[in-house]
Amino acid sequence: MKFSADLDETDLALVTALQSAPRASWALIGRALGISPVTAARRWERLRKTGLAWVTAYGGDFVARHHVVAFVEVDCVPSRLSSVVAGLVEEPHVASVEHTSGRQDLLLTVLVSDLVALSRLLTEVIGRLEGVLATRSQIVTELLTEGSRWDLRALDLNQRQVMRDGRDDLAVQASDPTPAAEDIPLMLALGRDGRLGYQELAELTGMSESTARRRTTRLLRTGVLLPRCEIAHSRSNYPVFVTYRVNVPSAALARVGSGLSGVTSVRMCASISSAHNLVVNGWVRSVPDSRRLEEYLVERFPEITVTDRSLTLANFKRMGWILDDEGRAVRPVPIDLWRAPALV
Repeated sequence: MKFSADLDETDLALVTALQSAPRASWALIGRALGISPVTAARRWERLRKTGLAWVTAYGGDFVARHHVVAFVEVDCVPSRLSSVVAGLVEEPHVASVEHTSGRQDLLLTVLVSDLVALSRLLTEVIGRLEGVLATRSQIVTELLTEGSRWDLRALDLNQRQVMRDGRDDLAVQASDPTPAAEDIPLMLALGRDGRLGYQELAELTGMSESTARRRTTRLLRTGVLLPRCEIAHSRSNYPVFVTYRVNVPSAALARVGSGLSGVTSVRMCASISSAHNLVVNGWVRSVPDSRRLEEYLVERFPEITVTDRSLTLANFKRMGWILDDEGRAVRPVPIDLWRAPALV
């Protein structure tokens, strides 16, 4: 894949800093990168306006515990794939849409309120799109790691320490944090722009600024809301996405899943209810590196059996953001698992 000069080393460091703390102040980011806050903000605005990088936000662990996360494979008539994609990316329950190699044409990440809503989404929304031939769904039973915990690794140890020392959004313990009904407008607004200020959030939701600050702070610190800084993958050093379907003995699943989640190339790892019980997604530098990653995983975790693997050919939507052919952000369609599925 061809890299662009749109992002220099400082830009990559800036994105990495925001991946570690998506709502960090420009003063902190400037201090970590050795640039002024004004320069950091100006660079970010250029990246954001050109769709090269963006910050979004979505529900945390409560979604898989109390609602439904699923990976949905979709088979399409080849000549109708573009029109199917055009319908899917507008659906707020479909967080991500990928065109993949392998047995399925499209791979979707779906978030819905419950199993009945998933059935309705598959039959009344996705299944009715002209050109869809079949769907297969795999329910996530535990999300072991996901994209908000991954970064480009473009900061040195000192820069990372500055970011850690300056963070003021440290997590707090909560028995089973979930959003209140009043929190949902805030979550949807931050899905459109995860760096919105409290005054902007107040204006968008009709809350007072102090209420918006208090509620947002609680959502972030309890992990109910996960902010995430993204990058146009064609402009990163990791432009190739690979997904492995893996079987692990049940007794070893928790240990192996935890270990896989710690591998730097692994961006997402989830246990699922399917013929295979684990899905692992990695971002790597090249197509051959997808094989090298698989060899490394099998050697390090001999309990796993890789049953299938696929590469992402095109990424049309990622966690609530529609992307262009080069993976640049076009516009948001925030994930709204509370809305009843309806034909778009």
